[in-house]
Amino acid sequence: MTAARYRAMLDWLRARPALCRLIRFLALGSVVCIYLLYAGLLGWLAWSRDIRFWRVLLVTCAVFVSGTGLRAVINRPRPYEALGFAPLFPKDTVGKSMPSRHSFSAAVIAAAAWAVWPPLGMAGAVFALLIALTRVLSGVHYPSDVLAGLAFGGLVGLAGMYLI
Repeated sequence: MTAARYRAMLDWLRARPALCRLIRFLALGSVVCIYLLYAGLLGWLAWSRDIRFWRVLLVTCAVFVSGTGLRAVINRPRPYEALGFAPLFPKDTVGKSMPSRHSFSAAVIAAAAWAVWPPLGMAGAVFALLIALTRVLSGVHYPSDVLAGLAFGGLVGLAGMYLI
């Protein structure tokens, strides 16, 4: 996306305060929901003494650590840094935009949940998509950042859950 497109999108959103509040609610709510889903999944697996507990825990942790390392290596500037605009909500993080950590974390949780119980994985996928969408709409990530995050978290997560 170009600077002009980001500015136009953000100006359009800022002119609609109710929509900005909705985006903020979805951004925060979807993050809370995906982490509650993860905690609930791990809790249920532990309570039922399901051996998949360890796979879910290790795969999600491995994706989080490796994705965080990948972000540091790539160290792509965030759109508001590179294109010189203010994001929709205050943010002062510099670099480490690619891949989106929110997106790959949500995607790996959704993939792990899918491997345990597909309907729960579908709910996780909806939260992951909401997270990705709100990260772009708020101007803190490029579309390619969240798409890379979703692909990385989802594909590595599924491979880890089914192939290892």
